Amino acid sequence: MGIAAVPNYVLYGEAISGRFPDGLHIETIHSRSSIHDWRIRPHRHHDLHQVFWITAGGGTASIEGGRHAFGPATLMVIPPLAIHGFRFEPGTAGHVVSIPAALVEAARGGLSDAGRALDRPAVVSGRTDAAAAALAATLPLALTEYGSLGSGRRAALQALAGLILVQVARAVHAAEPQEMASGSDRRADLVRRFVRLVEERYREQIPLGDYADALGVSVPHLTRVCRELLGLPARAVVHDRLVLEARRNLVYTSMTVSQVAFRLGFSDPAYFSRFFTERVGMSPSGYRAGVFSAVGDDPLAEEIELPDPVVALSASHAALGFREEGI
Repeated sequence: MGIAAVPNYVLYGEAISGRFPDGLHIETIHSRSSIHDWRIRPHRHHDLHQVFWITAGGGTASIEGGRHAFGPATLMVIPPLAIHGFRFEPGTAGHVVSIPAALVEAARGGLSDAGRALDRPAVVSGRTDAAAAALAATLPLALTEYGSLGSGRRAALQALAGLILVQVARAVHAAEPQEMASGSDRRADLVRRFVRLVEERYREQIPLGDYADALGVSVPHLTRVCRELLGLPARAVVHDRLVLEARRNLVYTSMTVSQVAFRLGFSDPAYFSRFFTERVGMSPSGYRAGVFSAVGDDPLAEEIELPDPVVALSASHAALGFREEGI
């Protein structure tokens, strides 16, 4: 893209200048997209969760390298740091809600299993159930409150943010397959905790035994459970996450291969190149060249062959969804 890094905004086009001012920000799709010719280029938000609810029109979303066509009654969830961009059909209607990560974390305890629906990108199409109807009714109220200067505005926005989080979590959770919804399987819980820990520490290149110790299990047990539920060993989960981040950096930044290697915790760029080539089938420089020979300097122009971490919940997916999450 000819840039040092993917833009990191408070809101699209607005540089980071301090903490997010409210417990909730909400605007219409039209208000920001129309002034950008209905095109939002790839970017990310450091500490914001975003929710898109489409009521009319449609377009194409590029989320972590995957392309998703969407139309009316589509719910999209974008967690912090997920790279996303959009091409909206002119006149598309709906709302965009942005909620600080700190508020989401504070609310997580009351969300039970449904709370994990906020942790990964999701595109949920054709929602007409009660959860979606409740969200559709709440968003106009939130927009009115956001634009007001009445007393108690801050408290009202925080309360509305909490309500929206619950409604979004319910809507996404309801669309998940029952295998994911079950919280009674201790093996599934172990894998979920492992994936979360990998997300926190994959750049540290720590031994697999350190992950197992932190989870209170042995390495053989962790590997066996991952094989049973994910179809791959625990070490491959870590490696897949490293490869996903390498692909992101190669596509969305202008860092050199050596810089990508060091950023991901590799002390030897040559070893990183071998690691990447063994798993992707081409060198890091070859992968980057192949992507941009196909799409030029616009990752939204064509399909980018990245593993898609977005859970497209209108289609079936693997037992726990971790493969779709790009982990």
